[in-house]
Amino acid sequence: MRKRNFILGCSVVGVAFLSGVSACTSSSGHTGTGGAGGADSTATGGAGGSHSGTGGSHTGGALRNDAGCVVGAPNSTYVLIDDMETTTHGPLEFDAGIVRPQLSGFWYNSGANYTGDAGGVDSSDPPQLSFRFSALSSPTSTFNCIASKHAARQSCMLNGLYDTCGVGFEFAQVPDGDAGAASVNDAGDLPRITVPFDISSYKAITFWGMTTTPDTPATTPSTTPDAATTPITMQVKVSFPDTDTDPRGQICNGGGLNTSMCYNSYAAYLDFTTSWQQFTVLLNAGKTAGETPDGGIGIDAKWGYQDAKWIPTQVYGINWQAQRNIEPNKAPPMHTEIWVDDVYFVK
Repeated sequence: MRKRNFILGCSVVGVAFLSGVSACTSSSGHTGTGGAGGADSTATGGAGGSHSGTGGSHTGGALRNDAGCVVGAPNSTYVLIDDMETTTHGPLEFDAGIVRPQLSGFWYNSGANYTGDAGGVDSSDPPQLSFRFSALSSPTSTFNCIASKHAARQSCMLNGLYDTCGVGFEFAQVPDGDAGAASVNDAGDLPRITVPFDISSYKAITFWGMTTTPDTPATTPSTTPDAATTPITMQVKVSFPDTDTDPRGQICNGGGLNTSMCYNSYAAYLDFTTSWQQFTVLLNAGKTAGETPDGGIGIDAKWGYQDAKWIPTQVYGINWQAQRNIEPNKAPPMHTEIWVDDVYFVK
């Protein structure tokens, strides 16, 4: 079993607590906390966010950054889902509770794959259906001062209303029976079917995120009076599709082919900036449509299947998605890029 657990051993500035969930931080906030490693410069395309200031270095056998953060001793509170360092796109490093014939799932990309005036040519990077992790131009310091060299990145050109750009993964899959049986050493060569997975023993996820293409004023006012220093953000939806909201569960679509009421999954909306931030999302769901507990998840009351219940024992995966909410052709295609790194469960 490749489950990896860590405990915080950070002395950056302080520790923020969100309903009992602790995190290394240089500031506290509802949607995210400043990363332990300093500022990130804006980058485009495959160059990634270049990190400066306090890159990780080895001192006396322990990973330490310039702020004095040292990797702590193992602890069962934080369970690694994936750090994007061991494969190109999966399988996930997380395998707790995955028992044969189940296999750990893979990462994927999704969303718009055209530029509006390019005749449908795939302009996304990585290309659709060919997702790969991206190398960072300089390592970043993530959870517990671990140096990260790769992350999940997706770049798209969004044209209009409902165009999206995203990455995600699925927890567990089984071999497709129509395609033959998988071998013990199966590495994802055979077709697989995603199955619901039980995440009810975890109370949150935590991860790092950033964007190189912010497009709106920050929802949280700047702490400085100078408007020029107010950070701009890009809203990213973090969703947890389950059997009530994903058409594979045959609930939101009534067992038919019409999926127009589906995909309104329980989700949180976060503000990504051009600096790496740690985000924690509580797996605490609203009881009715439109109700979202502080730091938790809910479904949108404006569209989709409204009777969906949060079923943490029947979750397919997690996805991160940016969306352009303007009418088609009202503005030029918009370049959108999101980065996600080092994803953990919190017990």
